[in-house]
Amino acid sequence: MNLLLKIAVSTGIGSLRRKINTIRRHPSIIRDVFGARNWQKIEDKMRSLDEKEVFEFIANTKKNLTNQPFVDTNAKLNLNKLCLVEDFQNNELLQALLEIQKLDPKGLIHRKDWEWAMGITAMRRLGKLNQRCLAIGIGCGTEVIPFYLANKISHVYATDLYNAGNWKAAAPTDFPENPKKYASFPYREDALTVMRMDGRRLEFPSETFDIAFSFSSIEHFGGKNHSGALKSVREMERVLKPRGIAVIATEYIINNKKHYEFFNRRTIFSDLINKIESLRLVEPINFRITERTLDTILDFFTIDVNWDKFDDDFKRQNPLILLRARNILFTSIMLVFSKPEKL
Repeated sequence: MNLLLKIAVSTGIGSLRRKINTIRRHPSIIRDVFGARNWQKIEDKMRSLDEKEVFEFIANTKKNLTNQPFVDTNAKLNLNKLCLVEDFQNNELLQALLEIQKLDPKGLIHRKDWEWAMGITAMRRLGKLNQRCLAIGIGCGTEVIPFYLANKISHVYATDLYNAGNWKAAAPTDFPENPKKYASFPYREDALTVMRMDGRRLEFPSETFDIAFSFSSIEHFGGKNHSGALKSVREMERVLKPRGIAVIATEYIINNKKHYEFFNRRTIFSDLINKIESLRLVEPINFRITERTLDTILDFFTIDVNWDKFDDDFKRQNPLILLRARNILFTSIMLVFSKPEKL
């Protein structure tokens, strides 16, 4: 019997694609499929193989690490970099966390807070936090940055689909009409406009904004070879004024696995950076990872998606920086671009 037909018959047509992807991760289990083993046992074996692969990668990476960095709390962080647990000792980042009320007094560490604080740090360093600037956010949901910017710049437009689809928890349908309901601190209400908008088709004229920002959204915009993410960044490029900046965080796979949403060392360039016409990174990307960051590994499906259900003691002991989704090991990466002056 044809292998695909055998899998479909034994496990159900509806889950065929998931089964095939499971086999692709570890082709050695094909023998188990032909041996007519119970699919639950095969999945258990896959979980064991995934975990083994990831922890072997971490062990080998640690062996190759040299000169673990001395943490200078006053040093300027690279703007284009991976999220590291040591970053939370940096005074500039801590100040940004304090400003957006994400400096947790209990010492809890989360990579999403890092993304927002790094975004604020980039905007400040590049001279964009003033009343002359306009900003647009893509895939904002109910994030804190639009509220923060409303107190710092002339005006900020926060955009997202805000429909009742899969992302309704992160981007509730009532947010455009009542953003104040979701604000964690007072803000200039007349300086924030929330709009339902597709991040791949921004409904603004070219060269309108001084800042475009997006935090862990573009990777979810669909298309083959991250084409949805590329469309969104090209739209940011279009609506930015000369000397404007794009501040973008996205998911990055440190063990170089392929993924239809997340980026790895190759696709971050081949599918995104190298296909942008005028935007240029403000500095090279620092891909350094540290031993302490590798030690923060948590399971995505068990912990990240249920983060709010864990108590503070668990969160304090487990910084949410590096995540494992099956055999994929990922964290956040910050990309800061500038748009040059016209020639």
